[in-house]
Amino acid sequence: MSLASHEIQLGLKVLHSELGEGVVIGIEPTGYITVFFLALGERQVSAETLSLSTDRFNRIIDGFSSASSERLEHLWLALEAEEIPLMESAATLTSAKVDLLPHQVTLVHRMANTRPKRFLIADEVGLGKTIEAALILREMASRGELQRAMMVVPAGLVENWRRELNDVFNLDFEVFGSEGDVTDRKSNAFAKHNLLIASVDTLKRPTRIKKILEAPPWDLVVFDEAHHLSVYQNGNRVKKTENFKLAEALRDHCRDLLLLSATPHQGDHFRFWMLIRLLRPELFESEQDMVNNRHRLNAVVIRRTKADACAQDGSSLFARRMVHTEGFNLSEEEMEFYNALLEYLRDGYNLAAQQGNKGRGLGFVMTIFQKIAASSFAAIRSTLWRRLLMITVQEAIERDGLLDVDGRNKVLQEARQLIHEIYNLPFDSVGNAQVDQILADTKVNLLKKSKEAKAFLKSTDNYSDTELAASSEESAAMLVALGVPEERQRIRELMTKCPEGIETKTAVLINALKQIWAQNPDEKVVIFATYLGTVETIKSNLNEAFPDKGVDVLKGGDHGAKTAAQKRFRQKGGSHVLVSTAAGREGINLQFARVLFNYDLPWNPMDLEQRIGRIHRYGQLSTAQVYNLISADTIEGKIFLLLEEKLNDIAYALGKVDEKGQVTEDLRAQVLGQLSNCLSYDRLYQDALADPTLKRTRQELEVAMNNANLAREVVFELFQVLDRFNLGDYQKFDDDGRGMQRLISFVSRAARLAEKDFMKKDEVMWTLIEDGQHPIQFTSDRERALSDENLELVGLEHPEIRKVMQSYIELDETNRAVFGRLKGITEGGLLTVWKVNTQTKDGQTAHHIVRIGMTTDGDRAPWLEQLGEELIGIRHSNSKDIDFWKSTATRQRQRIQELLHRELLYSGIINEEISYSAPLLAVFGIDN
Repeated sequence: MSLASHEIQLGLKVLHSELGEGVVIGIEPTGYITVFFLALGERQVSAETLSLSTDRFNRIIDGFSSASSERLEHLWLALEAEEIPLMESAATLTSAKVDLLPHQVTLVHRMANTRPKRFLIADEVGLGKTIEAALILREMASRGELQRAMMVVPAGLVENWRRELNDVFNLDFEVFGSEGDVTDRKSNAFAKHNLLIASVDTLKRPTRIKKILEAPPWDLVVFDEAHHLSVYQNGNRVKKTENFKLAEALRDHCRDLLLLSATPHQGDHFRFWMLIRLLRPELFESEQDMVNNRHRLNAVVIRRTKADACAQDGSSLFARRMVHTEGFNLSEEEMEFYNALLEYLRDGYNLAAQQGNKGRGLGFVMTIFQKIAASSFAAIRSTLWRRLLMITVQEAIERDGLLDVDGRNKVLQEARQLIHEIYNLPFDSVGNAQVDQILADTKVNLLKKSKEAKAFLKSTDNYSDTELAASSEESAAMLVALGVPEERQRIRELMTKCPEGIETKTAVLINALKQIWAQNPDEKVVIFATYLGTVETIKSNLNEAFPDKGVDVLKGGDHGAKTAAQKRFRQKGGSHVLVSTAAGREGINLQFARVLFNYDLPWNPMDLEQRIGRIHRYGQLSTAQVYNLISADTIEGKIFLLLEEKLNDIAYALGKVDEKGQVTEDLRAQVLGQLSNCLSYDRLYQDALADPTLKRTRQELEVAMNNANLAREVVFELFQVLDRFNLGDYQKFDDDGRGMQRLISFVSRAARLAEKDFMKKDEVMWTLIEDGQHPIQFTSDRERALSDENLELVGLEHPEIRKVMQSYIELDETNRAVFGRLKGITEGGLLTVWKVNTQTKDGQTAHHIVRIGMTTDGDRAPWLEQLGEELIGIRHSNSKDIDFWKSTATRQRQRIQELLHRELLYSGIINEEISYSAPLLAVFGIDN
């Protein structure tokens, strides 16, 4: 009923049919009423559009009705929709198709029950830090503790994080940046968008930090590869990197902060102490205080090793691995070309050094050429041909600018000749037309892509060796303004020496595959090579040598392309070989194969470890066999062998060699993880060109490896006091599937009420059938879901389940109070169910479902609070009518709220520092 003008007073709570609830803040002379609406702010409306607003308690009580099976089931499902996401480790009920390992579950449980969540998660490589972060996000979202979150990650991992969070965990993050979903060109994206993934390089500009700080604070900020948040100390001088300054700014602008890094300690206590200060500045007074009181690190650092981690039954997660070095010598023809190429590279490096800072681009080009040559002669031949064409076309463009028509035409004719050679086109009318088209396209590409190549050059410091691979091949050919004198002539001379036919390395690979398939014709084999030119050559040669085996290629693209290649390779009758560029180093799982060849070797050996991790990971049932193909006469091969030699020396000295003579995986990962911080691999390989005997290289490598091992020892000593993973902790949280059964019961009951079919096929399989919709196959068995792409996993964030839960959370207030008779109880009374939302002064929030039972006389009735699904058994009763229960609830309202407040205090949910709100969810009037 509408309110009359004379009934309206300042402060009156009112309700508008379209604008919702509000409070009267002004009465205008015009007769209009100024109302502050909760959802929209201040508005002027006419008095006739307003009605008196009652609070939620009264609205629910006004809806009291006699019990019916359908009404009780709807109300029960409304309570389950609120309570299931608040279960301990609800993240384990995720529908994401990932293995949930014990160490991940215990981590999520610890995070769920810690406030504030400010931790360094330092699990070893391969233990799933990305999945752990996603599970924590999922848990916080389920508990209503996550509205705003930002993931700050290396540029090369943005897409990997987007895929993991959105495609796997259904978390709806957006990518910030010029190439992403949102930018801050026209507005402050950090204020308008609540779930963002951004690269650290995109965010660390001062103008962008300012915009972040102008936006509302974040509930959670996560920094991946947090060891890049560095502070350096030189005497009394302290230098903070831009990355660290960004983290410092965000530290005070977020509630929870997680740092992720497998190698957080770089052998420098000061740098590590500064990293810890981002989390808890007051924990240690100095780096020495940290060393002396290292046990306090348990408050902020969580680290689990592969040796600690295990499966649910306590068995090891990881099968063994064997790494073999397959050495070979180049042919005479290959050696002649290799030496000529080294001379060309030396001249380029020397010229770059003479030019100082201006020579950086030329140094980059030479480095890429050196890496491509180490991959395969086919790849460097392809790259040099493209570069020669680009340089030739560039000269024609320059001569045209100088109005040198004859010179331009002469050079263009050379370019046409080159195109005929590169693309093997005939010298007829059709071939000539094709050449002219390619020449025109090359001019356009050169003008367009040379700018992109220069931009790429500026960003190279932010990527790892393998992350650069796809772009560097193209960029090295395009950076035509950077080169050595007489480069066109130099390249032509080099090309005359380039060996033809199958390379020695490929012949070694083919021979090895013959032996493998002689033992097991069905063996699946993964081959890694960094550059596309190498990959295409391998594919061609293997198809010719083994026409019946089938060769698939993974060469980049989006995650869908990766997944498609992975699926084709996995099929029983599919290809026997998957040849992958650097694109396959992350984001794919190939543990169904057990043989891997590294056709070329990335300069950073940790990138090699990531490749091996594609097959040597959780789920691998056999010993992983890894073969590194090493050309013993090349600089790259010699340096790799030196690295292995020194690593073996360290391992034997420490007793870290297994019964097969292999360096134990933990030592390899620890030393190599620290080595990349002690050594510039690019500089090491470049300098080796001027050091044919590798005397200086050996010395530098010796020093770097010793420093890396010392850093490893420092880290080991500091971290040995950290709490280790204990399977017993996991077993405390393992509910033996009860949570899943509760969720399935919810889905089944909701489907029936919605007149859908949720048909049980066996103990772990169901089919959801809805009119006009394609049936959905569900399972509660995670292993079965992982092995069958057509199966959906029952989980909280599955779109269908999430939609149903939300509909019951929004159940109308008039359907939330019922009364009736329940057999078997001591005495009747009122049972109220509340959702308690708490908030601390520093913004920490939590949610609890609390039940308060009370007799009609006002005494506490704990036996009513213990009722669960029995409530659905309440039946219609005439012994007490609606008016009785309405008046009882209204009369005892204050008493109920007093009991609720006392319960919250006694249980520790609130204290003097914690405020709370408690919306009523349901009322049951129960007669015995």
